[in-house]
Amino acid sequence: MRLNIFRIPNDKVADIKEKFQSPSLGLDIIGREKTDRSRSSFYFSTHPAQKPISWTETFSDYFENGAPENLIYFGCYLWENESHCFALSYGKCHFYLRQFCDHDFGTHMAKRIANENDIRQKSSKKFAGKKKKEIKSYTKNSRLDTESGESVDYIQASIIDDHREAFGKSGKFGVSMLLCLDIDKDGLEEFFESLISTIDLTEKFSLPRTTIINNTAKSRMFEKILSEEICNVGENTDFTNNSHELVGVDFVFSGQEVYRFKYHGVESKIFDELTIDNLREFIISEKIPTEDILNVLVLVEKDESICYRRYVKESLDYIVEDHNVILSQGNWMEFNEDYLVQLDEYIDRIEIEPTEDELCEVKKMEEDRFNEGAIAYGYQNADKDFSKIKVEPGTPVEAWDLQKGDVVYAVKVGTPQKIGYVCDQSINTLELINKKSNLRKLRITLKSYCLWLILERKTRIEKLSDIGSIIFKQKVESWARKCSDFGVVPKVKISYVK
Repeated sequence: MRLNIFRIPNDKVADIKEKFQSPSLGLDIIGREKTDRSRSSFYFSTHPAQKPISWTETFSDYFENGAPENLIYFGCYLWENESHCFALSYGKCHFYLRQFCDHDFGTHMAKRIANENDIRQKSSKKFAGKKKKEIKSYTKNSRLDTESGESVDYIQASIIDDHREAFGKSGKFGVSMLLCLDIDKDGLEEFFESLISTIDLTEKFSLPRTTIINNTAKSRMFEKILSEEICNVGENTDFTNNSHELVGVDFVFSGQEVYRFKYHGVESKIFDELTIDNLREFIISEKIPTEDILNVLVLVEKDESICYRRYVKESLDYIVEDHNVILSQGNWMEFNEDYLVQLDEYIDRIEIEPTEDELCEVKKMEEDRFNEGAIAYGYQNADKDFSKIKVEPGTPVEAWDLQKGDVVYAVKVGTPQKIGYVCDQSINTLELINKKSNLRKLRITLKSYCLWLILERKTRIEKLSDIGSIIFKQKVESWARKCSDFGVVPKVKISYVK
């Protein structure tokens, strides 16, 4: 039996029952059971609406009795005892369960029963750099490899020997947990009791992740920021349908769906693609107040019928970079301690090159003057030199600021919050070289890339993680990992403004 298991928090049990019993959903309870220890109900779509199949129209003359229509059934098995509630999802029911479930349940269980030395697949979000979402597959017996700067929201792994009898050989762990077990319906109560006894076990490994901060002063502030960005032009938000989306343990990719917006009974025209521009157009045409934007409905349709509907807030991926917060599946999330610890550990492994005594403290000056002064200490000045890298005509590229032997230096002056963009510039340079986009042959063998940071701060740092800006740390991590990927040693050199 395949079990796609969601945990329902106690304060959401009444809400999910009310949702299931609403006429719009079309679910009926067709079975109930009660024992001394638990009670269960099975909800089923007894009268699903017939859904036209759009592609049959092309061959309509082949159907003697008219084009057929699909019946899409779905259901849920809801199990409760005095302290816990779990749901088994069937069909499209996971789209409704995720509004009420514990979003940390699957990964919480993974840290207790999964084998970190036998990971088959991983899905994560990145909060710095160009990659925002990523799915990776691994060969058998691959150890869990989590990068600093990412939040893991799904893994597929084998199950450790101690728990195989109760939970099977392998599982998928995301918002929900998917297991394959040799049990029947009568064995579900014993299974759930085994599950409950495992929930509070000590975790076997850490997993960088986010924690939910809904209904707080912070989340309300972020909702205001998001609504204002939707009204203007911003690059930190996009609809989940434009990439992959994790629903329970299922990856959902956009296919032949079409979309409409709905607000107070008024519907937009049909769109082939969900875009912020289309949403903004609907907001303007219907004069929707800023504080109500996230309550606009998104209708997702396929084969001329509504597959499901949800609010704009549940349909967006949004990153609040200065606050280390994201919006995902309608939940505001903040990085957990595992994420922050791993980020610090990674950047502290970056080699710090000693700074010449005379250059440890310098007067505040423009970068070009600093670079000129560095010539006296054996550096070659490459500032404003656009001859090292050439791409298409009319596109000047400044490769680096200083050079000494096979080491190049990117120099930036300022506070950590202001100089993080040096990492982005350096990554672009590395990518141009690696992709052979450079139309000129480099005249050096590049062995090491060094960020020379001239910090405006009162106290000196012992290690890179002493710098408090999470965004700065994320950018440094992305740059250092890119260097390593290209076979270049990342280094950091530090001076201070007097």
